[in-house]
Amino acid sequence: MRNYRSGIVPVYLLVLTFPLLLVGCLGSDNKENSSETGKSGKDIAKSPVVENANREIVQDWTRPALSLILTGEQHGYMEPCGCSETQSGGISRRADLFRQLREDKGWEVVGIELGDLVKRSRTQDRIKYDVMYDALTTMGYQTLSLGPSDLQLSIDHLYSKVPNSTSAETVLPFVTSNVYFYGTKDLGSPAAYRVIEANGVKVGVTGFLGESFSRKLLPEGGDASALVTFADPVASVKEALAALQQEQCDFLLLLAQGSASEVESLVKAVPEFQVCVSAGGPEDPNGLPEQVGTTLVLEVGRKGKYAGVLGYYPEEGKKFRFELVDLDKERFRRTPAMEEFMQVYQDLLQQQDIVGTEPAAPHPSGQTFVGAEKCGTCHTKAYEKWKSSKHGHATETLVSGREGYQEVPWISRIHDPECLCCHTVGWNAQDVFRYEGGFISLEQTPHLAGQGCENCHGPGSHHTELELKFKEDRQSTPEVVAAREAIKVNLVTAEKQVCNKCHDFENSPKFNFQKYWEKVLHRGKD
Repeated sequence: MRNYRSGIVPVYLLVLTFPLLLVGCLGSDNKENSSETGKSGKDIAKSPVVENANREIVQDWTRPALSLILTGEQHGYMEPCGCSETQSGGISRRADLFRQLREDKGWEVVGIELGDLVKRSRTQDRIKYDVMYDALTTMGYQTLSLGPSDLQLSIDHLYSKVPNSTSAETVLPFVTSNVYFYGTKDLGSPAAYRVIEANGVKVGVTGFLGESFSRKLLPEGGDASALVTFADPVASVKEALAALQQEQCDFLLLLAQGSASEVESLVKAVPEFQVCVSAGGPEDPNGLPEQVGTTLVLEVGRKGKYAGVLGYYPEEGKKFRFELVDLDKERFRRTPAMEEFMQVYQDLLQQQDIVGTEPAAPHPSGQTFVGAEKCGTCHTKAYEKWKSSKHGHATETLVSGREGYQEVPWISRIHDPECLCCHTVGWNAQDVFRYEGGFISLEQTPHLAGQGCENCHGPGSHHTELELKFKEDRQSTPEVVAAREAIKVNLVTAEKQVCNKCHDFENSPKFNFQKYWEKVLHRGKD
């Protein structure tokens, strides 16, 4: 069993020097935040998600023969960004969970990842995927499945990252039974299964990607089938099962990327798996596994906020214990090894100039951005209020950190699109892309620093052009009147369509429009 692998150092860690600092804010995932009620399994001790931050993790557990840390569907949320003090999760705190179990309790620990590490398929996501993969390797993960978001990345990129998943020399292989790269299963990656041996325990692992997920990746008429092929899940899992049974494993674990009905159907068709980790469930599960036939189906949540701990007790009547651990800041500290990966990630974004080189889109209005100072030539009172507000200094917080944030030393996030989109002017905040003429850097576009006027009222080029003309001729033409009306935002629109683009559940869970509106209220033109 490998602990923190100080001997395994990614190439980019050798060529970069840096302090141990923190990454920036991540974009929001707009899936519904649900809370489904599961059923406790007959072969597992009940263990709801730990809500009391002062409660000891895995309290009253005796030492298991083997413990597995189960995670999945991180969707790009590497770290809490610091926008909210209540944010949970992140790989740095997760590494501390590994440390607490290994060092404080003396347990043997293996990590298993369900997949969906990233959310999109852009250059930034490929950089993030590579850094997160290496971080998982360092923590001690030994199996990584592939979810639909992962497979939206370049297949060439995935294969170049892990070209041989069947070799015992590959520390963290791709494992899924029914997904083939380049139309064949003979390349060696992904592997159909993996056998993990630790502390005298053999765990057989395989996975599958359901038809409902694969349809999203390969719509009818698409040409991606030459790069990735999806075989029948049941037949593929049965084939992997036959191989695992030859290995005489102590127990079998299934990684399921599919709908609830697909997971239920498959574990009933192939009941030999004692444990199944299932994707597609609620973002915040209740932590109670469901018994489906003879299989315990576990959910570990989304966005990296939780980690499931599965203890194996071969000598007891109930062979498994499970706890879904909230990775809160009270019980888990940040770890230097993971902070290094966070710094590397930000450095790579800067070196590859992701902000400047990724394509920008025309703004739907057809207009361009002029900056708050230009607006302030007429709207003097509103401009002065904006300059003294937190909105006016939003970009500065990316460089120096939020006032009062003391969890770790701060790292500049000024090169991270997922942070710039809500801290500068000229970005689409929810889909995280830059509009043409939007903020690039403090050096190139200093006039667009801050969360400025045009993010709420729209690009100001047409309006300011007409107002300059009005100053000369004093003619209130229909065009001038229409332009003035176009930039107005009423309270209903502000609350329902504007503010919540950045003040969403992830970044401002306590946001109250009526309360905060009073702090930014600015009426009319002076």
